[in-house]
Amino acid sequence: MKQLCTISLLLIIFLQTFSRFAIEADYFLNKSYIARVLCINKEKPKMHCNGKCYLAKQLKEQDKQDRQVPVNKKSNIDLQWLDLSEPIKIAGYNQDSFRNCKHKHPSQLSSYPRSIFRPPIA
Repeated sequence: MKQLCTISLLLIIFLQTFSRFAIEADYFLNKSYIARVLCINKEKPKMHCNGKCYLAKQLKEQDKQDRQVPVNKKSNIDLQWLDLSEPIKIAGYNQDSFRNCKHKHPSQLSSYPRSIFRPPIA
């Protein structure tokens, strides 16, 4: 099932990417039918159109579809503002304990020696 989905998605992407090639291949494979039935200029055999008008029309429509930019729908974004006028309360912690906290010097934060880890000199 997974392989079937993968193959079908790849086929869809392939056809979308190479749609112009698919239109031209369809024209060359069905050239006689297009010239007899679908050609716009079939009443004018002196033009020797042979369905090229139909091919040009199909390619023009495909270019029009390719150039058509999809309309971006504006999504409704609900913003919730954070009110910082009041102190933030965290369950289990007292704000005064944060104020009395003494910050350690960076050399005291870890146990590894800092003299080994130096950035290269530019």
